[in-house]
Amino acid sequence: MQEKGIMWANPSTAGILGLCTVVIPLAVLNLGWIAPEGAPLLIAWILFGGLVQVICGIIEFRRGGVLFATPLLVFGLMLCITPAFGEIIKIWIKDLTIPSSVSGVGFLVVAVYVIAFFIAVGLVSRFLFILFVILDAGLWLVGLADVGVLGKGPEMFGWYMYLIFALGMLYVACALFLNELFGKQILPIGTPLFKNGD
Repeated sequence: MQEKGIMWANPSTAGILGLCTVVIPLAVLNLGWIAPEGAPLLIAWILFGGLVQVICGIIEFRRGGVLFATPLLVFGLMLCITPAFGEIIKIWIKDLTIPSSVSGVGFLVVAVYVIAFFIAVGLVSRFLFILFVILDAGLWLVGLADVGVLGKGPEMFGWYMYLIFALGMLYVACALFLNELFGKQILPIGTPLFKNGD
């Protein structure tokens, strides 16, 4: 039960950081900057980064913030926790091979949703709009490569796009944190691209 006068704090910064702690290591791994032997060490990052997003998404729903609550839950469950459990199962069952087309279909499902989401974040910031357009392009490239429609080159470019997106979101998390604490704009995130009623 909520005590009188106690409000839920804004979970956006923590949720975005949870997203960044998943996307940045995964992008670095898939770009070949980390040896494949290091992949199992990333499972904890993926799992707990996803868990942070899910918790923050639930809090954001409690606060009535559908815009960020939905993607935090979708990204946390579909792109973090589910793949982490898949990797754990592959480690336990050595001979298990899961076709990349399975994850590719998941990426493509999320890519369709992100089209609506990047339009929606245009109500918040031009910068966020651009970041989510970059994310969506990356999702399409990696997803289509995983299902066999595109080759390795476009897939690598997609992972670069993920990395650019995540680094931009890391900046956004810092901006939201500092701006809220100081009660004024310390780091800008840009003006809205759209207005309600446009």
